[in-house]
Amino acid sequence: MKLFGTDGIRGRWGQLPMTAEIARGLGLALRKHYGAGTLCIARDTRQSGEDIRDALVAGMGGDVVDLGVLPTPALSALLADGAGVAGVAITASHNPWQDNGLKVLEGDGRKPSAEIQDRLEDELLGGTFQLQPTLSFEQAPGLDRYARLFLDKLPPSFRLDGVRVALDAAHGAAFESAPRILGALGARVDAIGVSPDGRNINEGLGAVHPEVLAERVKQTGAQVGICLDGDADRGILIDASGRVVDGDAVLLLLARPPGVVGTVMSNAALERALKGRGVGFVRTPVGDRHVASTMRREGWHVGGEPSGHVLLADGLPTGDGLLTCLRVLAGGLDLVERLKDWRPDPQVLINLSVPRKPPLQELPGLARAQQAALEDGASRVLLRYSGTEPKLRVMVEATRAEVAQRLAERLAELVLQEIS
Repeated sequence: MKLFGTDGIRGRWGQLPMTAEIARGLGLALRKHYGAGTLCIARDTRQSGEDIRDALVAGMGGDVVDLGVLPTPALSALLADGAGVAGVAITASHNPWQDNGLKVLEGDGRKPSAEIQDRLEDELLGGTFQLQPTLSFEQAPGLDRYARLFLDKLPPSFRLDGVRVALDAAHGAAFESAPRILGALGARVDAIGVSPDGRNINEGLGAVHPEVLAERVKQTGAQVGICLDGDADRGILIDASGRVVDGDAVLLLLARPPGVVGTVMSNAALERALKGRGVGFVRTPVGDRHVASTMRREGWHVGGEPSGHVLLADGLPTGDGLLTCLRVLAGGLDLVERLKDWRPDPQVLINLSVPRKPPLQELPGLARAQQAALEDGASRVLLRYSGTEPKLRVMVEATRAEVAQRLAERLAELVLQEIS
């Protein structure tokens, strides 16, 4: 059984792989791997978070600090600041409330390598769990410390005094930290998605539904909007006209030589625009681990995905959606003007629920269908399974939206026939 996907262990709470036994096993595996020293835990607002924390602690034993409800990048920042030898963020990011997950972070705040992750998984699956008879952990809310570390990553002169900022925190992990940080910068914050009840995280709001905040920006006259997802590791900007500024546009605004790292999902227009500026561009598989390793190898400063998950070499150790958005705004608040020449190729993404995930190369009809789509007007075609959900992504780009839509729907129909 493979537990770790592209971003930790994730699934419906109470069902494999997200069970109390798996959480306890991971806690024990972390204690064995990292040895003595403090292990830190943070979580988003899902009602299962405390139960999962208790299961983790039962495996970890003593010397555990519960940092409370915090964004995943906050845990990353605190670990890099010496809070512990490793940590776990309890979150399922943009997934619905019934799901939850376990994201492991090392003492430098970064996600573990694939090799370390494999060792943890082997230990977890092969070990016997010697549980502590009682739970033992310290509660030490980390919001104030995170805010200080966060503000240190912004230009010293950057302020938002009097700027009306519309914020959507998705009833998630940043429901308290994001308004506080924006307020500290002087912004007039109009916030939605800041009343979590354990079940409303990501429900019709946040980075997966930016159209909600886009409409609010238009209605209220806000100068900019910021949408975060459930654990706030990604952010989507809304310009003053209500236009959604996705991760590709953010990469363009943050780009600087020698290059930018994107993924197979990055729009072809981004690659063209960067090359026109003399900035290099490379693609990686989906997943911030791939983006981060390529950034380090190339020595490049920024990388990310269209979803709004962006990494900054001089930012926090993992992507922080709010920090990314504010770094963009530090270059100028008028996003309409700054992106007046940005024209992404129309892209259609269909997320298909699938009963199984057979290797795509074993479905010969798909290869023929992809080639036919390219011959019929598509500029790019990509099929890939989600690493965290039972879904297949069908992505088609074309110079005309109706062509992309038609070809994506045709491919999606064929996929269902092949996999059913």
